Amino acid sequence: MGPEFNKSLRKVAVPKFKSLGFNFDGKRRFRKQHNQNIEKIIEYQVGTHSMSGKFTINLIVGNSYQRLAMLKPTLFSKFINWLFGNYDPWWKGLFLPKDNWWKISPFQKEMDAIIEKTIKDLESFGISWFEDKLYISTQEHEEREK
Repeated sequence: MGPEFNKSLRKVAVPKFKSLGFNFDGKRRFRKQHNQNIEKIIEYQVGTHSMSGKFTINLIVGNSYQRLAMLKPTLFSKFINWLFGNYDPWWKGLFLPKDNWWKISPFQKEMDAIIEKTIKDLESFGISWFEDKLYISTQEHEEREK
């Protein structure tokens, strides 16, 4: 992995996530404290071994974890979920969104554009996942406190 990835995180992602209230840890994680017990984390994970030269994005709230690309609904996955609802046949997962690993580019402008795309995806469907999981995590914590 070249320095372009880390430069793009600092140049593109840090200002955007800072405006959303996230603090950069200096590596590849952005954290936002919700309350004393729960925080939101956006983690840019760099691949190793067979995934070398690629990265993915993990979203973490409390005990919940999800890859950003797994949240992006496709038209077909929306139809499958509508058709089957809560019923989960073994093959339903074949039609749900797939994990995505973005290529780490050796070209700075291209890497900046890739990071910008991931931020747009996060704004489009990742933030709502955070809010849903945050509500569930808060409810779970309140139940434990009783």
